[in-house]
Amino acid sequence: MVAGGGASVIYADTVGDLGYASELGNYAEYSGAPNEDEVLQYARVCVTADPDGRKRALVIGGGIANFTDVAATFNARVHIYVRRGGPNYQKGLAKMRGLGEEIGIPIEVYGPEATMTEICKQTIECITAAA
Repeated sequence: MVAGGGASVIYADTVGDLGYASELGNYAEYSGAPNEDEVLQYARVCVTADPDGRKRALVIGGGIANFTDVAATFNARVHIYVRRGGPNYQKGLAKMRGLGEEIGIPIEVYGPEATMTEICKQTIECITAAA
């Protein structure tokens, strides 16, 4: 997710110069002071396009904005729920907790003690409370 036409060219050209142009999954940019809904839709496209199971990296970058409120484009409108059990699940869940703290996005993390149906109930409550 690159902000600014010039920055998008630099990022894409650099990936190409490094020999990986064919691996670019998205070539687009967002600039011009996009609102939260526009950034959300762009993010959805970036993270859901071509789900072929291959490893992915998401770059969020840009140059120096002239008039776009950078903080406004980083408002998290997502709440993540994780519920897993199985071999090494405690270590995996600890990684998810740490990720949430590191990136400042709410991640609710549960092990097998939580039911799948309870997680569904919580997610529905989250999205309906925000409406």
